[in-house]
Amino acid sequence: MSNEQSSHNEAVACALRVLGQSAQPLTVAKIAKAVPKSALNSKKDLPELLEQMVRAGQIRSHKSRSSVYWLPGLEEQAIERILEALNEIPLTQTDLKSKLRSLLIGWPKSKRDEMLAWLIKEKRVYKVPPLAGKAILLSARAEATPQDYIKLALQLAVARLKTRGLTAEQVMTATREILQPAPASPGISPSHDGAADLERLILERMLRLKPSAATGAPVQLSQLRHALRPEIPDKDVFDRTIMRLAEQGRVAVHRHDYTSSLNQEELAALVSDGRGNYFTGVTLRD
Repeated sequence: MSNEQSSHNEAVACALRVLGQSAQPLTVAKIAKAVPKSALNSKKDLPELLEQMVRAGQIRSHKSRSSVYWLPGLEEQAIERILEALNEIPLTQTDLKSKLRSLLIGWPKSKRDEMLAWLIKEKRVYKVPPLAGKAILLSARAEATPQDYIKLALQLAVARLKTRGLTAEQVMTATREILQPAPASPGISPSHDGAADLERLILERMLRLKPSAATGAPVQLSQLRHALRPEIPDKDVFDRTIMRLAEQGRVAVHRHDYTSSLNQEELAALVSDGRGNYFTGVTLRD
């Protein structure tokens, strides 16, 4: 192998490695920091090398103000984040695009718009009627559920009551107090048999939702919660059962590391351990 070919291969390997380690697309300048100068004849060689990798299907790119590059798998992760956002609650296109600025850091706006348009075209994102006003909502489901509209109504209530001096937390607490049925025996936890039934139900539904969960694929807790609402209507019971399974070592839960970027409604939709930690996914353990 010639020295030139060896240097070319080294540069390709370094570019693939740094892109594989990144959670967002990278510019040429950032990729250049990971490629040894000895692997390139000049700085001008790297852009051409990257374009060759794009043409070969090794990486993907998008040109906005400057070109950015990423591995194909990273785009799939970005698409999943869009679907997760819409699975939580339907959003107007304006609200979704605003949310995606923080969810898809590093992705050019034009590329974010392109991914959303593709999801709508492929019928993985649907347009559904609004709760109020004329702005069409985008949803991960073909039809918005009653729960979706209730969430939207609560969101609207929070916005309206904020002008009366009420915080989002106060509104959500008052809502739970109004809607929560009084317990038959205050302070008494579910029986051991009842708790075991709930645990078994959750584990079975994980496998039904995602068969690959049996081999370690994560399940989104929001999807699991939605699927189990008829059987487990009380979110606190659902959260406690998930945490109990985690304490037993039967599942692993995945914590949300950026809760400071979430509002109260978004936090309330996550699974909580009651100690300030919030979780988004769950994985079966051996």
